[in-house]
Amino acid sequence: VLDQHMVQVERLFASRFWLQCGLRRQDEPDASDGFVAAKTAKTGLKKPWTAEQADSLQEAIDKVFGIAGDNLKGLQFSLTLADPRLPQCPLIGCSTGFKTLCGYEMDEIVGRNCRFLVDPVPKDMVSDKVRVLARRFCNAVRDSADFQMSNDDQEPWMLRARASDDGVFCAQMNARKDGSLFENMFYMRRVELDEKPYIIGLQTGLPSGSLTNTGVVSSASWALQACAEACKILDSHMAEVERVLAGIFWLTAPMRRQDEPDLDDGFHQCCASQ
Repeated sequence: VLDQHMVQVERLFASRFWLQCGLRRQDEPDASDGFVAAKTAKTGLKKPWTAEQADSLQEAIDKVFGIAGDNLKGLQFSLTLADPRLPQCPLIGCSTGFKTLCGYEMDEIVGRNCRFLVDPVPKDMVSDKVRVLARRFCNAVRDSADFQMSNDDQEPWMLRARASDDGVFCAQMNARKDGSLFENMFYMRRVELDEKPYIIGLQTGLPSGSLTNTGVVSSASWALQACAEACKILDSHMAEVERVLAGIFWLTAPMRRQDEPDLDDGFHQCCASQ
């Protein structure tokens, strides 16, 4: 009992202090939790990702991102899960919001690489730099290697690069099933499910005009501000997303707080009392 509930205690402390520990599930897996170790060639799951899982995940994501900044009001956030160990790094699951964002049904999404959102876009509106950056990150996760952002990769709207990043922000022009284009911001981050590497993708559509006709972020101040704000929101809530996933899967990921500490969280008082 003590062991299986320790993860709940860790989450409680993480809500009050700057805590670093591994998220993990109980020793006895729940056979009905919908997650089975990747063995099939198409999706990595024995059982297909269900609409119920997608709805439940989207409900949790909506709660996490319930309040966005002024520049992002009305935008929706969604989540995908990809398996870099399978050929072409296919998506193996997603939230309902991702279907809404791109217009495809679940059976048209699972088992495909996310390139299906980029390939229909006119080539002159696609950023090759972003495609290369995303591919480098996916390959690093597949190979269990560190991913590092170079100075050339860094954009003004991105969060400052860390010495060794386990996540990457990208903005790219995408196409819906009906052929209409939309400007997409996505944050990819590595996690481990059942001790195997996977990639979480958080995404949201950007305000129209954020990207130019050449697929790069506009230099207009409002566009840079909208992209920077989207980055901050995605990054600050990623830990919450990981906790949501930890309630569904056997998940291991570093627990971390936002870049800006909350000085009223009681932690400095605890240190002072030592």
